[in-house]
Amino acid sequence: MSPTKVLKDLSVELQFTLPSSNKPVSLKLCVKHGQLLVDVVRHFMDENNVPCYLEISVLSVVESLLKESWRGDAELNGKITNDGEAEIVRKELIEKYQKHTIRYNNTPTEDIFPKAYHTLVHSPVPSIFDTLLQLEQSFSQAMNDLLATRERELNEVRQRHGREMDQNSENEFADLVSRHVEEIEMRQAMWASELDQMQHSQKREYCEFVLKLYEAHQRLLNQNSNDPSWIYGLNGKDIVLDVINELKNQQPKLSKEMLEMDNHESSSSNRSRHGSISSLADLMVSPTLMTPPSPRFPMGDEKKSVFFAEEDPVFQSMIASIKEIGFGFSAEQAKMALEMTNRDMDQAVNLLFEQLNKVDAQIAAANAAAPALPLRRPSIPVAGKDQEKQAHRRYKSHARSLSLIIQKPENKKGWSPLSFLQERKQSMLTSNNNSTARKFGNWLGKAMENFGLDDGNEDGARGPLEDTQLVESFTISLGNQVKSTHNLRLLVSDMDDLLKSSNDPARDMAYRAQTAANLYSQNLTAVVLLLTPKDWPKYKLGKSANKAFFERCKKSTEFHFDDVETQLKTIEEDYPSTNNLDVPPIREGDFFITKHSNLPLIHIVFHLVIDFESLQNSELTQRSPGIDGLRNILRTVNRFDITSISIPFLLLPSSVDAFSDPSIEKKMYNRGELVLKCTKGFMIENSRVPKHNVAEKEQETKTVQFLLPKSATEQQFHSFRHLLTGIFRAS
Repeated sequence: MSPTKVLKDLSVELQFTLPSSNKPVSLKLCVKHGQLLVDVVRHFMDENNVPCYLEISVLSVVESLLKESWRGDAELNGKITNDGEAEIVRKELIEKYQKHTIRYNNTPTEDIFPKAYHTLVHSPVPSIFDTLLQLEQSFSQAMNDLLATRERELNEVRQRHGREMDQNSENEFADLVSRHVEEIEMRQAMWASELDQMQHSQKREYCEFVLKLYEAHQRLLNQNSNDPSWIYGLNGKDIVLDVINELKNQQPKLSKEMLEMDNHESSSSNRSRHGSISSLADLMVSPTLMTPPSPRFPMGDEKKSVFFAEEDPVFQSMIASIKEIGFGFSAEQAKMALEMTNRDMDQAVNLLFEQLNKVDAQIAAANAAAPALPLRRPSIPVAGKDQEKQAHRRYKSHARSLSLIIQKPENKKGWSPLSFLQERKQSMLTSNNNSTARKFGNWLGKAMENFGLDDGNEDGARGPLEDTQLVESFTISLGNQVKSTHNLRLLVSDMDDLLKSSNDPARDMAYRAQTAANLYSQNLTAVVLLLTPKDWPKYKLGKSANKAFFERCKKSTEFHFDDVETQLKTIEEDYPSTNNLDVPPIREGDFFITKHSNLPLIHIVFHLVIDFESLQNSELTQRSPGIDGLRNILRTVNRFDITSISIPFLLLPSSVDAFSDPSIEKKMYNRGELVLKCTKGFMIENSRVPKHNVAEKEQETKTVQFLLPKSATEQQFHSFRHLLTGIFRAS
């Protein structure tokens, strides 16, 4: 029998008929709280000479009496003594009944929005991903328009205040300043409320649209699970229109952006709209999926008819006209495009330029015995990676390789897709014998104008970090038995450049697509932002450090996570409050994390607290708390699915000009050397830690970017490059 511990004091009177005398005997057993019942019973039996064969009976009787006493106490203590207690009991009873009764269960369901979004982003159904990107961009543009209106109105108010100050006397100065401050604060509060309302409205509508689209998408998959070729006859725009119409019926008022998308999808039919990821930009930077071909093809005896005969002279002249456009289309591609569009010349040309992969897929399907599902094109590469060329490779001991990739500016102007498109546009417009070429030249000119890719705008279309000339990349291997590969990148930039958005809509769409494709994946990108303890009180408001970061976060709605201010407010609640307002709760070496989906190519932000007063008085050693914070950040990067991180090389705030004083250049060099040595040690330490999923982690390569301040000269850049190669080449 398992030992039972007594939970309350109890006295039990037992009646026995003991052998020899066979007379009834009354014995009293006393148990106290905390004793083991079996020990108490055995001691009682020894003292009173009770036969041992009665032990089980005595234990059973005493245990039953104890349980009955406990039940009576519970009933007594459970009696309701007042109305307030009765209300609490009533609510608890209702909650428990609802929890265990399906009919009345109102427990919130599992949040399936991340799963729904990830499924739609990687869906083989055409136009689904395009629609999400277009809606996000429309919402972002609406937010930017509202922000511009706010700034314009506030500037007008400030200018009016300035004129009033110049016109009034000094006696009315104090009263005028008070009224001006009150008006500015009132207008700022009004605009803040309007911006907050727009963000909540956009997020609610976007999330509901994604969930409805996901439900429709899953229904189609379930209905056509047995047909491998169903994707060829599906148009994703029809699904989008059905979902929008459903939302219009359920909600009395939809946003202007949603209604405009509805009208545009209805009018565009099978043609992609200008500016979409599947239009002209799709040829250069699209991460979206291949669109399935149309269902109109020759069947049976139709192949023998004149309509489908290859020797038809009209058909051959149409193929020749398409080849004269000069974009490298083959005769087979031109022939297939004409067949897919029923010999409509304009539609065939549009199909070749907008959905060339659709034509290639149909050619492959026609040559194969059975249709195959289309493959997804690779995600957008980060800007500038394709321009990197390996100049030379270094080798170090223990088979650890260090490859060096150098990027230097050249005076020669290389090939550019924009200049190529401009040349083709001019040749088409000047074509005298091909009306189709002239017509398409006009179409191409309008498309380039809509994208902002017209003449003279090529330089303005550059995105983040594309103006950076001082960039070098390295590949290293760490570890002796189990090696891990890392990419190192040294560049002259700052965090403000990483957070800048492109002024070119097509490029901005590409950044947005790349961020979305990796959002719920194992390819996350992170940056490290620095702040001091003094920055903390106003940090969540964006009024101290890293102002560019907060401004960028507020330019668009955060659809997947809480906004940055809410995230920082939640983090602030985790820190203990202090009575001394002069002593902030955070200390050097602390770091906290915010998650984002509306930053260009960035998902995670590490906010690292450092202690900084001035360049002369701020020392950094291996035992500094800031170095410990960096170690913990790199450990977090290695533990979770973060494959790329950008770190300030000198661990200095972005507002500090590290190279303004030549006398401390040696000090900055030593500071950078310490950061590199510590980073290398942390990377080696983390490479020895077992991974939670070895099969997937073995193939991934971590990327670490070291950012030098923009004030660094080319000579200083090469000094730090030499420092980096020297440290990571050491065995």
